[in-house]
Amino acid sequence: MWSNDRAGGAPRSRWRAIRAWIVILLAVPAWEIARRVFAVSPLLMPGIAEIAGAFFEGLLSGELPARAAISLLFIGVGMAIAWTLVFVGVLLGATVPIVGDVLDRLSALFHPLPGIALLPVVVLWFGVGPAAALVVIVHSVFWPVLANTTAGYRAIPETWRLLARNLELRGVTYLTRVAIPAMSPYLIAALRIAWARSWRALISAEMVFGAVAAGGGMGWYIFSQRVFMDTTGLFAGILFVMVIGSLVEHVVLRRVEEATVERWGMST
Repeated sequence: MWSNDRAGGAPRSRWRAIRAWIVILLAVPAWEIARRVFAVSPLLMPGIAEIAGAFFEGLLSGELPARAAISLLFIGVGMAIAWTLVFVGVLLGATVPIVGDVLDRLSALFHPLPGIALLPVVVLWFGVGPAAALVVIVHSVFWPVLANTTAGYRAIPETWRLLARNLELRGVTYLTRVAIPAMSPYLIAALRIAWARSWRALISAEMVFGAVAAGGGMGWYIFSQRVFMDTTGLFAGILFVMVIGSLVEHVVLRRVEEATVERWGMST
């Protein structure tokens, strides 16, 4: 397994990051060498300069940010629905044993099922459009978040529960002051999984269903570039998807983790 970055301190961690980026950036000349040596058509492998030009053109024109904003808004709605259902399910499962048992069995059945595998059924029941894409996102997010949240709730130390009972902390007070802080490592892990799965699910759904909202999001943008054989635009769209995913993962979610589990001396 990979070694723990914290053990070597901040300088070692920065050096490891720099070294990793150097290896990744070596793919740039390798791409150019491969396309020139094998005389690959620009329609299949456009040059790095052309891809970079299309990328910055999309940024400056506002098209790429606008498409990403549509996708992120749609993902936000789907994740809000999924997380609400998860918290309701966990609370019911904690108070009604049969509900918890049923959710455990359903999670074991549906968690391994990719959202893309449900597309034929989703199209049959909901057609192609925003509702269908939302169903795919909710399915992709709900089951892994349910599994993590349930595990976190069950992992609350018994001493914390007894202390809360002695202090007569119940309902919302118990949830906000005891349960959520104790579950925070699991919730952060669930948030990371939810983001990754919802982002992939929406991109895939838009490539099948088409635009899920006015103008379409990033999935529809990439699909459109492929249809019109704008390969540079296609790769620019893929690159922007990677950039957005990396920013959310390593900036936004990292800040959330620093403000919660690391600040409280916990670990995920």
